[in-house]
Amino acid sequence: MRANVAKVIARCWGRQRVIDFVVAHPEAAVGTLLNSTTEAEINRLPQLVSQLKQPVYFFAGAKDKIMEPKYVRHLASFHPLFKSCGDNVIEIPDCGHLAMVEQPDIVASLIRSILIQHN
Repeated sequence: MRANVAKVIARCWGRQRVIDFVVAHPEAAVGTLLNSTTEAEINRLPQLVSQLKQPVYFFAGAKDKIMEPKYVRHLASFHPLFKSCGDNVIEIPDCGHLAMVEQPDIVASLIRSILIQHN
């Protein structure tokens, strides 16, 4: 797990994820992992993003090695809100792939700011 995050995650979080995975129905657990990363699904993402009508914001961990910020910006560029400048991409410094776990306070603050902006 450490290779996918920029900061060490509390053991209780990792422990609970392992427990959740172990107690899940085996076919569901494996199927979820495999289906979420198929090449076909990944290739469909730009088309899906381009069809979204509501505002969509993308959080990118600056140190994410799984979905690097440049790829997040590329995916976000398919959304009409992007407008060639990436206003809907928010890069979080000192953060890897699991922003909501690594930087929960920052993520919560950013979500609040976005909601206030659209309220």
